[in-house]
Order: sequence, then C-alpha cells, then structure tokens
Amino acid sequence: MSLSFRSLGEDHLKEILTLESLCFPGEEWTEKMIQTHLEFHVAFGMGNPEIQCYALVCETPWEIEIFRIATLPKFRKLGLAKQLLEQLFQKFPKKEFFLEVKESNEPAIKLYLSAGFFELERRKKYYPDGSTAVLMKRNPIE
Repeated sequence: MSLSFRSLGEDHLKEILTLESLCFPGEEWTEKMIQTHLEFHVAFGMGNPEIQCYALVCETPWEIEIFRIATLPKFRKLGLAKQLLEQLFQKFPKKEFFLEVKESNEPAIKLYLSAGFFELERRKKYYPDGSTAVLMKRNPIE
C-alpha cells in the first residue's frame, strides 16, 4: 500500500493532538502550542488513509527546522519516519535542515544519522527534565 505525503493545516488540529498524546505521552504539545504552530508554520503527514507519521516544521527562506517528527507506536520500525524525512528533503531540496533530539533517544539519533544529518553540538541540561539536547544539521541535496 502506497503512503500519501500531504500538508496538514488547522483543520487537522484534533488529529495532531491525538497523535501527540500517543507519540509523546507526558511530553505532548498542548492544543494552544499546536494551534499556534499551524497558524505560523507548516506540518506534514504520511499515511493511507489515516496519518501514521507526522512532522511539525518551521520554514524560513534558508532553512527548515524540524520541531517534531513522530510515528504512531503501532507503525514504528517500518521506515515511515525516514520516508517522511526523504519527502521533506525532496520538497525543500535547497534548504539546510536542523533539529534537536534528546541524547538518550538513540533510535532517533540513528535515524537522523542514516538520513544524512550530523551532530553540530550538545546542549547540557537543555530539556525540563535536565537531559542534554543534540543539535543536528543536514546540508541541502544540491
């Protein structure tokens, strides 16, 4: 079955809220945070027909910052997040990509490294729980 890649907007707010609670239990973004993100930034999803993987991103003239990327638990380890990243790279081929990830999230770091990201720096005690953030970058396809 082919998965569709699509833009998500404010009409997807409730669906994204549900995805957040399933993907980030205890650390999910609030309705106001997601609503504000959708008002000023962009979101993308993949799935068929329901969204199985999504990304909340900020686009500037020169870069893309990935704020959130997640796959529903029952669809993990199928390569969906990597497919979503590849779709984003194709959509924005001339832009640098940035993201941050908890240093303890080894599966995500492995995914990002396999998708062409490299580590820029580490920010100690960055997250509210005191954990370290790993800042990563991917250069344009060019």
